Order: sequence, then C-alpha cells, then structure tokens
Amino acid sequence: MNLTQLMAFQAVANSGSITKAAQLLHVSQPSISKHVKNLERDCGVKLFERNAGAAELTDAGSSLLRHVDAILVHLEEAKKELRSPKNLPKSDPLKVAGSYAASALLLPSLLVNFKSKHRDTSIILRSGTTREVKSMLLNSTVELALLNELPVNPEFASEPFRKEKLVVFAAPNHPLARKKRLTISDLRQAALVTTGMASAVDKMLNHLVQEGLGAKIAIQCGSPASVKIVVKNKIGLGILFQDMLIQEIRNKLFKVLEIPGLALTVQSYIVYYKDRPLSPPAKDFLALLRKRVHRKL
Repeated sequence: MNLTQLMAFQAVANSGSITKAAQLLHVSQPSISKHVKNLERDCGVKLFERNAGAAELTDAGSSLLRHVDAILVHLEEAKKELRSPKNLPKSDPLKVAGSYAASALLLPSLLVNFKSKHRDTSIILRSGTTREVKSMLLNSTVELALLNELPVNPEFASEPFRKEKLVVFAAPNHPLARKKRLTISDLRQAALVTTGMASAVDKMLNHLVQEGLGAKIAIQCGSPASVKIVVKNKIGLGILFQDMLIQEIRNKLFKVLEIPGLALTVQSYIVYYKDRPLSPPAKDFLALLRKRVHRKL
C-alpha cells in the first residue's frame, strides 16, 4: 500500500469511474486500474464492484475510503505546515561593513535597494575605522566592505567604487566662517577636528605640507557625529565628507568653507576576501555594487 494507490482509490471512489479518475489525476486508465488492483491485493479484499464502466464501492471499500480521506487530509495539512515561513530554510544573511564615511554615505540607499529584491534576507551592517573593517573581513565577521582606502593586504580583492569630496566646515558663527573665501594660509592657525579617516585626512594634510604650510589636528574623534558636536561648539574646523553634512548645510547649522586650491576627493573601494567564496546574498550585493560604479546613488 502506498500513497499513489490511495490517491487513485480515492479518485475512483469519488468519481465513480476509472475513466474519470484517470482524467482527474492526469494519468492513463491502465495506470489507475493497476493501482486499484494492487491495493485490493494488498488489502486482501475487493474494494469496487465494476459494472459497465462504473465502479461502486463495496462495504470494505467504503470503510477504507473513510480512512483514506483522513490520511490525505492530514497529509495536505502537514504539507501546508512545512511550507509556512517558520519552517522554510533560512537564507544566509548579507554581512557587509563600511568605514564610517561609507556606512553613512553609500551603504544605506544600496541596502534599501537590495532589500526590496531580497525581502527574506536579513542584513548585518557594521561600521568602523578602516583597520577595524579590514579585521572584520579577515575573521569573516563580514563578507563585503566599502572602504575609503585601497587595502595593501594581498589576501583582499578590491574594485574602485566612487569618489567622495572631503570638505572643511565650521559653525556659522565661527570667526573664519564670516570670511567669503579662505586661503590655505588661513588654516595655519586653525584647529582641525577629524575622525579616524586616517588616509583621507593625511592626504589633505600632505597637500598643505606641499604648499609649505602646516596644519594641526586639535581633536581626533571616534565618529562623524562627534566631529559635528565639537565643530558646533566652535572648538575648531571640521573635516568630513560633504555628503555627511547635507542636512546640516541645508539647515544652515554648518558652513562649508571655500578654499581655492584645496579640492580633495577620496576614492572608495569595494573590498572582499579574494580566496573565500561569497554567499549568494553577498554575490548579489556585489553585482549591485558593480552596477552602481560611477553612478549617483
């Protein structure tokens, strides 16, 4: 006795005909006849009286039908329960990280786009300094990262992603904010407030050194939010990526200082572990990143 035999038996019992049962189950009549015959053999009793193409249940057949109906109902309920979301296999999460700038500027809109096409995929987003994010990649805490520095570790694969503008800004009531335009020499006495974006800030400071001017870091903060608080209190001039300041500039909480001759962009990179296979979500997110190269997010 097997499930196919029980389904064939039920179809014949409900339709009253082997021909109709075959049509219902989309199989041949000989196949239905064979299943019913084998079931009768397994049960050791006659289940149908056959007469001029019709098939009527015997008493034994009627008894069996009650059990078969219950079995098939329970089986369908079991299938529905197994298909419920709580029992579906969990997909791998997307584990991605970014340096503070990348996490604030680039990743949010990209992850919204990714989530719209991968509703059942959970997302783990981490941020940190460039060194911290590299460590996350090495120990598999994340699979993909966006960094504002080209990694030198040969174990990493990297692809150019986007260029970001780095700016100097001040509180609107800071003395230097009142000047229409600053010169690089105006920065000589200014205290600069930065984050741990070492490569980006170093690039700006090196530019000043090449111009024969010095610049001093007054405070190095742990996050862009901390830089904004310090600058708001007029302790110094902040250095951040321009896109981090869009809302504050719009609300006139900060002023970007125009400094002719000081135009700095920083390249961001897609980074992943070269010889470690990416999970399906990570592969899909990498494909999305590649489509967005050089495009506005």
